Amino acid sequence: MAKMSLHLSDTLNQLGQMLTPFEHEERVLRPHDARTLRRILKELGQEARHIENQLSAKLWNDQARLERFVDAEAIASAASQPGSNVRLFPVIPRPFTDGFGSQA
Repeated sequence: MAKMSLHLSDTLNQLGQMLTPFEHEERVLRPHDARTLRRILKELGQEARHIENQLSAKLWNDQARLERFVDAEAIASAASQPGSNVRLFPVIPRPFTDGFGSQA
């Protein structure tokens, strides 16, 4: 996974600080500033979605890895039981070539 950035939280904190004057007295947001605010929010939303997708993929893959491990443990346990019909495939010698046409 890529190195995590603090850009999202830092920008949200800056945005909150920029809105502090609006808490103390009534102000009007000019159209230019409203467009800038919408642009910033859109970029932050896209970055948040990207992080969410990365986290979702990691959680999904971790769960699948755990399920494969549990399945492998169940198979190994069944194979080790006396009278089990679970068997390993026999090792079959296979011809080997070094890629240059000669057989080893």
